Amino acid sequence: MHALDKKLLRDFKRLWGQSLAIALVLACGVMILLTAFGMYRALDDTLEAFYERNEFADVWAATEKAPRPLLREIAALDGVQRAEARVQEYLMLDLPGRVKSATGLALSLPDNGALPGLNVPLLRSGRLPDPQATDEVLVTEPFAQANGFVLGDTFDALLSGQKRSLKITGTALSPEFVYAIGPGTLMPDDTSFGVMWLPQAMLASAFDMSGAFNSVSLSLTRGANEPQVIDALDDLLAPYGGTGAHGRDQQASNAFIATEIKQLKNMATILPPVFFGISAFLVNMVIGRIIALERGEIGLLKALGYTDLHIAAHYVLLAGLTALLGIVIGWITGGMSARWMAAEYAQYFKFPYLIFNVSYDAYAISGFLALLTAAIGALRSAMAAATLPPAVAMSPPAPPRFKRSLFDRLLAALRLSQPSMMIWRSLFRWPLRAAMSAVGLSLAVAIMISVGFFSYSINAVSDIAFDQSNREDTVLLFAKERSLSALEDVRKLPGVEEVEGELYTPVKLRNGWREKQLSIITRGEGATLARSIDEVGHVVEANGSGLLITTRVAEVLGLRPGDQVEVEFMTGRRETYWLTVSGITEQFLGLGAYMSREAMARLTRTEPQISVANVSLDPRQDMAFNTAIKEVPMISGAVRVTDMKASFAATVDENISIMNGLFSIVAILITVGLTYNSARIQLSERARELASLRILGFSNWEVSFVLVGEIMLIAALAQPLGWLIGYGLGELMAASFSSDLYSIPMVLPPAAYARASLVVLATSFVSVMLVRRRIDRLDLVSVMKTRE
Repeated sequence: MHALDKKLLRDFKRLWGQSLAIALVLACGVMILLTAFGMYRALDDTLEAFYERNEFADVWAATEKAPRPLLREIAALDGVQRAEARVQEYLMLDLPGRVKSATGLALSLPDNGALPGLNVPLLRSGRLPDPQATDEVLVTEPFAQANGFVLGDTFDALLSGQKRSLKITGTALSPEFVYAIGPGTLMPDDTSFGVMWLPQAMLASAFDMSGAFNSVSLSLTRGANEPQVIDALDDLLAPYGGTGAHGRDQQASNAFIATEIKQLKNMATILPPVFFGISAFLVNMVIGRIIALERGEIGLLKALGYTDLHIAAHYVLLAGLTALLGIVIGWITGGMSARWMAAEYAQYFKFPYLIFNVSYDAYAISGFLALLTAAIGALRSAMAAATLPPAVAMSPPAPPRFKRSLFDRLLAALRLSQPSMMIWRSLFRWPLRAAMSAVGLSLAVAIMISVGFFSYSINAVSDIAFDQSNREDTVLLFAKERSLSALEDVRKLPGVEEVEGELYTPVKLRNGWREKQLSIITRGEGATLARSIDEVGHVVEANGSGLLITTRVAEVLGLRPGDQVEVEFMTGRRETYWLTVSGITEQFLGLGAYMSREAMARLTRTEPQISVANVSLDPRQDMAFNTAIKEVPMISGAVRVTDMKASFAATVDENISIMNGLFSIVAILITVGLTYNSARIQLSERARELASLRILGFSNWEVSFVLVGEIMLIAALAQPLGWLIGYGLGELMAASFSSDLYSIPMVLPPAAYARASLVVLATSFVSVMLVRRRIDRLDLVSVMKTRE
């Protein structure tokens, strides 16, 4: 073994504490990259496999009632590989042992008793219903498990006003409902919503759909032009009440999962560079100061014949050993974290299986980036050491030229203690070193702020969505559009205190080449249960015949108040109008456009209608209300807004707690890595200086104050920069996580900054106090004999 190799191992052993601190920060970057990339790949591979094996469709369309022979024309469209029609209806469910109502989405099975050719349910237990049966049903496995159902159990369903008792013959999972959300809800609730498959003859007979269908799915050939297929399909279904076809990007389940996967991918690209950047700075700082302390050894090595390349390689390899330690830790924790979190996501999304395989390229890329980071951090200092002439290297460095400045006079005027004067002079005489340390600590603060904003932002979303905008207790869904007189029928139900109606009308909005398909929601003037809120919290309504749109719609279509937007109605006469944007409303969940009920009736030349009823209830009559709505034929489902809010809060709180905990640990590791290394290096550099103070009569605590005070002062100065960077990172993450399904506002109250700063300052203090103990063990005689 060469002498330099022995020195390398001795140095690494001697600096194990500092190396470990750097390695842990580097490991954070490797771990997050592997975790996010591993989850992203696992979910994406699993989803694609499930879609492929179970023939997930490419295009969907709904219609009021189309004749079965039309399916041949649809299948003959250019680009269509397969077309499959079915009957699809929402049902009010009465589950045994449950007072609250539930909603079911009933889908018809083929007449031949086989599985569908598209969106094939994966049978998990039992069998398919008999094609001739009138009381058998196949249900989704999560729905059965959430309600404690086993094969052979029964529940009641309201089919077109008639209550039927249905017996469960089997359970299944469907690629079409991986993320199964009921109508008007935000997230899955398997106790209140379930998908079920019934025999074609039974479902068609119950809803007067014999020889007809109201839902069609298509698979496309490779290279097919999806927009052209959608346009052609819309033209065919228009005479039969088609409401607009759409592709996978607007299929509810796929859209939610795609958004989640996109967020994981964004996390893999936004956060790891921060950790790698901090690691590069730490390596540069540590290697640079080690070289400053080893000038004599470097000169001796060069005098013995070691070349510049040998010297530079020695210090780069020292950084490389630290990087290898970080890579190993990052690979182990990242692989375990990716597998665990992928399994959690798979369980949440109800995947039938999980394909987890973090490819070698993910490990290779993360390892390469970690080594590159360490090399970049060490290279500048290593090259500086290599170019030192032997005579210069073996001589002590020239002492800095001190002179009394205006700053020194100011310090003298303040009559600070001698240790305090030493702290301030050290900062101003080595400003670059202090600034770099402050930048590193500011990044720790920024990470805590940028992730911590989620909890405050989600609280703001919940407040606007449930407390300000949607203040009703329950939303009743009608099987079809009703006249306003239906509100009087609802008002007569037990416990109803207030009721308001809304109409959802599917449209396409266009502004030039930009287009978005959504529903216009019409309300009565002065509605108080479901309202629109602007960005400052004021209630806004659509004026006259104008269109009120949400912020997200305005951004996507490039619209401002006063602009004209083309509106193509997908139902009724399917006419197209130009409407004026009357205002912008804030809505973080979904896309929305709003119009007054009277304006919509005038525009479409129809009587005012409603498709849902928003209800506020007397909580004392909650049981009576839920019992009564199960017997009302016109009601096809009910959404409990209060339950939805509680489920939303519970799910979000759990996810945010995990995220905040994870990144708090990361921020603490960064802080420890920076402060511990800074303190150790400063102690090495200023050992003679501190020993001199002890000899002059200063106490241990007064001497320690020089070391502790300088680090803590740098940490305090880092806070404002950390707040600024944290706000910027938070905005970047909020923007990257926003989609058509939801958007996240940037909300950062003073408490968020205070929490981040307190954690970083407390961690800095603990870290530097660990190093401070070494001052008590200083051998004053040995230290004073060392040559600077």
